[in-house]
Amino acid sequence: MKPIWKSFAHVKDITNPEQYDYMLVLCPDVLHVRHLKYLCSRVGRSIVYYWDGFDHFPAYKDSVKYFDVCYTFDPFDARKYGLKFITNFHFEQAVVQEFENDLFFLSTYDSRYPELERIVSSFERHNMKVSVHQYSADAAMMAAPKSASIHFFDQQIAFDRVNEMLRRSRFVLDLQKRIQRGLTFRVFEAMGYRKKLITTNADIVSYDFYHPNNIFIWREDTVSLPSSFFESPYVDLPDDIFYKYSQENWVKTVFGF
Repeated sequence: MKPIWKSFAHVKDITNPEQYDYMLVLCPDVLHVRHLKYLCSRVGRSIVYYWDGFDHFPAYKDSVKYFDVCYTFDPFDARKYGLKFITNFHFEQAVVQEFENDLFFLSTYDSRYPELERIVSSFERHNMKVSVHQYSADAAMMAAPKSASIHFFDQQIAFDRVNEMLRRSRFVLDLQKRIQRGLTFRVFEAMGYRKKLITTNADIVSYDFYHPNNIFIWREDTVSLPSSFFESPYVDLPDDIFYKYSQENWVKTVFGF
């Protein structure tokens, strides 16, 4: 019953008989089939955007048939399931010149942690200030010896606070999950803030915004970050490329405006 009640909470306020022109759904897996069919019947054009991979959320596959248009951030899923491909997007942000940290990173504690430790160590060898926050309810893990730059927490951190800490960081880190192929929002946050990015997603070289001055790919055999990456200037993207990945262009593309 819990999934049904959870689904009902999302649709209970849509009770008037009015038809809608468009509907965009981001998390179809939280909707019960009955509610999903009801919502789709109320709109002229139903659109879904899958911002996680189908390997990560297998239930996504069951929802494809209910929508008029299906987008995914994962190029592999787009080819495999016949979906439209579109990346995530950036919110253009004012560039800041005063920083609290060289690197700020926040995520849930998971199998990426050993790789995170290696990247943190590389920053520390360059005498850089690092602030890493890992969410975990595991008391033993929270008490285990770790770098002074890594902090564990078990309470929610406000989005505005996270955004401000990211804004006040010189570099952005993107740690790809093993079952993930599409580009995360971290990539586009770096773009919007015009910050350099360190990522473990090697597929990024195939995108038209890739520039080695701006993006360093951390591979399994990488030992350290080169000084040249820190010292070279950030290269601004051409206006047309920067706009291509903007929120405004994403909305226009998805809705067909």
